[in-house]
Amino acid sequence: MKKLLLLLLIPIISYSQISYKDIMSINSDKMFKKVMIENGYEFGFTYKDELVYGFEIDRDSIDGMKSSKWGKYSVKDDGFVFSFSRTSVLGGFFGTEDNSENPYDLIVKEIKKNCKYFDILTYTNEDDEEFDYVCYSCSESKYK
Repeated sequence: MKKLLLLLLIPIISYSQISYKDIMSINSDKMFKKVMIENGYEFGFTYKDELVYGFEIDRDSIDGMKSSKWGKYSVKDDGFVFSFSRTSVLGGFFGTEDNSENPYDLIVKEIKKNCKYFDILTYTNEDDEEFDYVCYSCSESKYK
């Protein structure tokens, strides 16, 4: 029985990656929290009206919190953002065994395959810095 239990736990422990399907399921703050928790993310902090979750957060009283993957949900705007680093907190590269794809690359590949290009939009943050980003329309998305 121990061997069977161990074999069943390995996929649960090793699979902690946000997927295209997960992103398509988000339609509220509760679904966002569900996706974060089920993928091994932990609550990091609240900033203004944003809920911030990180994966394997390294908490340091001097340097603050570090994580290679973040998820933010804005309660005010009812929107969400995922951020993926190509390197881990410890400096190693995230990706497949041959280092060709990381979580970001896998999700973008699915988006390009399943969704329709919409437009390039510009986001301006509180410091008046502008960032361009590509938008897609996805029929599978539960998000408004």
